Amino acid sequence: MCCYTWLLKYALKTLYTTSALFIFFLLLMASCQSTQPTFSKRGEEYKSAREIAAAKRAAKKGNRRGEKYASGVSGTSKDRTSRTRMPNRNLDRDVATVIEAARSYTGVPYRWGGTTRVGMDCSGLLCTSFQSIDVALPRTSEEQSQYGTEVKTKDLREGDLVFFGSSKRNITHVGMVTEVISRDEIRFIHASTSLGVIENNLYAPHYQKIFVKAVRPPVF
Repeated sequence: MCCYTWLLKYALKTLYTTSALFIFFLLLMASCQSTQPTFSKRGEEYKSAREIAAAKRAAKKGNRRGEKYASGVSGTSKDRTSRTRMPNRNLDRDVATVIEAARSYTGVPYRWGGTTRVGMDCSGLLCTSFQSIDVALPRTSEEQSQYGTEVKTKDLREGDLVFFGSSKRNITHVGMVTEVISRDEIRFIHASTSLGVIENNLYAPHYQKIFVKAVRPPVF
C-alpha cells in the first residue's frame, strides 16, 4: 500500500513539474514573439518590432491630421472650387458654381421631366444646376433658349447655354458649356437620352448637325 502511495505522489509531482515547464515555455515563446527584433541597416539605431509598429502608427496619425488641416483649413471656398475640374483660366465664381453643380449629376440616367438624382432631363439639369446660385431658369429647353442674349459660336464661354433641334422654332435639347479648350473643342454638359448626364464636344459631327444656337444667361 505504501508503495502505491509513493508511486502516486511521484506521478503527481512529475505531472505538476511537466505542466509548469510547459506553461513557462509558452510564456517564453509569447515574450519572444512580442519583442522579436527587426534587423536594422548599418548605422541605424536598433528598434524592436513593437517600437517600429508604434512609430508607424504615430506617423500615420500625424499624416491624417496634416491632410485634414490642409483640406479643411487652408484656402478659401473659392480656392477649393478652383481645384475642381475647371479650365486653367479663372472663371466667374457663379459660373464655376453652376458648372460644379451640373457635374455633380454626371452619370445620372435620363428621365423625362426629371430634376433629381433618380433621373434628369436636359432642361431639368440646367434648372437644378442654376438653383445653386439662386437663379430660377424657365423649365423647358424652348423657353430657356429665350433666356438671355444670343452669342456666336466663336464667342462661346463657360456657362453659355447651347441648343439643339431641327430649327430655331423647334428646339428640343439644351446643354451648358463647361470648357472652351480650343477652336474645335468646346465641352458641354447635358442629359443625353441614351447615356444620361454626360459631357461631349460641341464640334462632334452629330451635335454640329443639330446645333441651333447659343445663349448667354443674363446672370453671367
